Amino acid sequence: MKVTPVDIQQIGFRRAFRGYDRQEVDAFLTGLSETFEEMNKENREAKERIAALETSLEELKRKEDLLNQTLVSAERMVDDMKRQAQREAELRVREAEVAADNLTRKAREERTAIEQDVITWRRRQVELVEQFRGFLRGIEKSLDLAVDPARREEEATAGPRRGSPS
Repeated sequence: MKVTPVDIQQIGFRRAFRGYDRQEVDAFLTGLSETFEEMNKENREAKERIAALETSLEELKRKEDLLNQTLVSAERMVDDMKRQAQREAELRVREAEVAADNLTRKAREERTAIEQDVITWRRRQVELVEQFRGFLRGIEKSLDLAVDPARREEEATAGPRRGSPS
């Protein structure tokens, strides 16, 4: 049975010949009723505080879960970004290595081409020198031929030279 402060205030007892002092019982019941009412009020307030605290606790738990999910998500994102950056770095290194290999190959090809050009120009130089020597020999022979008849004529007209054996 649930007793309220009003029940305590309105309770009536039968009168007995040698019973308790009515004023004392009424004063006690009034004090008991007030105490009981105060305890009910405190109990109600405590329940309200508990309800508010439970609501706050649930809200905090929800926020904690959200923060944990956010943290996990951020960690995953950071890990993904690290992996992506690593892949990009490796790709760029490979691209740089390929570009360096291409440049090295082209430089070797150019060096080979230049060396071939040098060999070709040296051969051409030798050919031109030989052609020029041949040209000079031809001119020398032409000069010798042109000078020889004039010498012969001179020698024939001048007679034997002094000191020259005839």
